[in-house]
Amino acid sequence: MVDKAQELQQLILLSEEMLTKAQAECWDEVVDLETERFGLIRQFFSQPVHQAHAEAVAAGIQAIQSIDERLKELGALRRFDIMQTLQAMEQGKKAVKAYTS
Repeated sequence: MVDKAQELQQLILLSEEMLTKAQAECWDEVVDLETERFGLIRQFFSQPVHQAHAEAVAAGIQAIQSIDERLKELGALRRFDIMQTLQAMEQGKKAVKAYTS
């Protein structure tokens, strides 16, 4: 499972890099890394995993899922921040319009 182990490790490393970029609010880079990771996931699962390696693969998948949960949390926080900013801008527009009317 040398190649599969390397592929799985690469998937985990990419996931960790995505999390690091998300924490730094580099969302464009997160999207680029996700595109790369998706291709690697497709490649990884294009062939069945041998039963002897199932436990290691399951552990790797759980690690990736844990990272993805944190990415979702960060994404939701970012979306909330953007929504608040947009609402504040809309209120500002209404105030300007009321003032200039």
